Amino acid sequence: MKNTQHLIAIAALAAATFAGTASAAAPSQEVWFGAQPVASGAPLSRAEVQADLNLWNRAGLNELNAGDHNDVANPAYAQRLAAYQRLRSGPEYVAEVQRLGGSVSTAGTAVQTSAH
Repeated sequence: MKNTQHLIAIAALAAATFAGTASAAAPSQEVWFGAQPVASGAPLSRAEVQADLNLWNRAGLNELNAGDHNDVANPAYAQRLAAYQRLRSGPEYVAEVQRLGGSVSTAGTAVQTSAH
């Protein structure tokens, strides 16, 4: 009987501890990557999304965000992010979308001209 009461008390304590940990809010995506661009309401085309990913990879950001860690404090991350933003807001984005057989929509233009 005494062991049962101890087990119940331990289980209750563990459940309360887990509930407190689980309810802690994780950092938002905005905290990690900055404010997201406001889309014009029209969804991006497949070519636009693929072009964006290709530029992300070309800037080398895919290598820094691999695995369970995030290197946002790494100076190389800031350099590669700046390179990605330059590519994404420049003619390289339009060229990549066209290479993939698409055209830049007004939503893609809104994303292109705003900060990532």
